[in-house]
Amino acid sequence: MSANYVITISRQAGSGGTILGKGLAKHFGFYYLDNEVLKSKAREWNREQTDEWIGSPSMGKSFLAPNLGGLPYLSDTWMITTDANLFRAESEIMKQTAEKGSCIITGRCGAYLFRKQEKHVSLFLYADEASRIGRLERELSFSHDKAKKVIDRADKERARYYSRHTGEKWLDMTGYDLCIDTGKLPEEEVKRLAIHYIEARFPQLKR
Repeated sequence: MSANYVITISRQAGSGGTILGKGLAKHFGFYYLDNEVLKSKAREWNREQTDEWIGSPSMGKSFLAPNLGGLPYLSDTWMITTDANLFRAESEIMKQTAEKGSCIITGRCGAYLFRKQEKHVSLFLYADEASRIGRLERELSFSHDKAKKVIDRADKERARYYSRHTGEKWLDMTGYDLCIDTGKLPEEEVKRLAIHYIEARFPQLKR
């Protein structure tokens, strides 16, 4: 069992997950991982694992090998990162990061992945549609229509992604430790509420 802490943040699009994640990482001095960081690291990790697979006589060290049916060669198709391979790579990177030190992880089924870890807190952020649209309009200069389309598409994709890789429902709030309606509170209050809960669970983290 890892001695490190893992705080996972699941969120509806436009509910402030990135801001909270970075704020918590700064407050506690934890590593920070989000979608973009993980995707970039996962693609590089996949390339490294592919090179290792090609160069290994036993082909026993790469997570890709079992999925290739024991083929003695790697076709061009396998140079393309599939959704399943990307998820496995991201999961491995999250686990490796958590072994190195305490971390904040935004998205990517983190709540499910670390559900059995003792020093884990899972947060879920949500808000009414108007609040989420307003955030995208302010922070990304989106039009109202574009913000609504982005939110609708992102929420559907996140629900499908979570269900496909965990078999669970993304919006089932019983799967999270603390759910916060960020549309009702200023950003600093959301962060303070999250910090208070985390420190109440783990008093040793109090600064």
